[in-house]
Amino acid sequence: MPKLSSHVRCDGCKYDLHGCDLLDVCPECALAVVTTLAGNSDSQIRALVALQRPHRVAIFLVAVPLACLLAAVVQSAGPMIAFIDFMSGQTSRFAGQIRFFGWAASCVFMALAFAIAYFGLLASEFSLRAEMRKWRVWLNGGLLLWIATLITIITCSIGLQSQEWIMDSLKTSAPALQLPAFAIVLISYRRLLMVCGRRSQAFREAGAARQNINLLIYTLGLVALGAFASPILLHKLGWDVAALLSDSLVVVESGVLIFGLSYLVANAWWIARSLLLPPMKFEM
Repeated sequence: MPKLSSHVRCDGCKYDLHGCDLLDVCPECALAVVTTLAGNSDSQIRALVALQRPHRVAIFLVAVPLACLLAAVVQSAGPMIAFIDFMSGQTSRFAGQIRFFGWAASCVFMALAFAIAYFGLLASEFSLRAEMRKWRVWLNGGLLLWIATLITIITCSIGLQSQEWIMDSLKTSAPALQLPAFAIVLISYRRLLMVCGRRSQAFREAGAARQNINLLIYTLGLVALGAFASPILLHKLGWDVAALLSDSLVVVESGVLIFGLSYLVANAWWIARSLLLPPMKFEM
């Protein structure tokens, strides 16, 4: 494969590409070498691939993890109150009302995130859409799946209030039912982090956020395990202690999930700020 014999600076990170394969990527930021060569041969190409509305993209970048964080917070309140009531030997209807509010609020958050994602990746952002490739469809599909799941949970909770055991199982397993959509959103959002991190030269923030997403996915698996196991252990097997341990796992992992999403929002905010900075001036 032919190698670059000239000293050309990468358009993304200013790395010296001397000796790199022409069909390879920059070892520092993963920008294609041919992209840098095209930009150096014709300066108008840089304007062609630039973001048309960086403010919309920046809002989109922050809105997705922020919506996930808010959904995790409002939905963790109900199980937390129910867990405290169980430990204290009390029962209250307040926890059930909080659960229903959490589902409804989460549905609104996801709908807003989907609307922001749609306007953030309009047809005018053709370069970003091309870099996102199939992950753009997966991200929008994951948000829509999450909205549909929440609507189904809300509808079932209204229609099954007279059946106590089924209603208790629905309340406990509701977080696990949302986890497939949650995982799809996180996995596809990881691609957006890589693209925007490279464009804004925030490589370390993007790399840390992508590693954090991997840990969040593992945490989702533990939450799903505890959420599905709790109603079976309590109502089918009658193992109260095991069900208590399962609920404790869900509460602890929910706290870890919220902390990880907060870290993801902070990294997305930093990348979004960098994305709005004036473009770098390149050497001739």
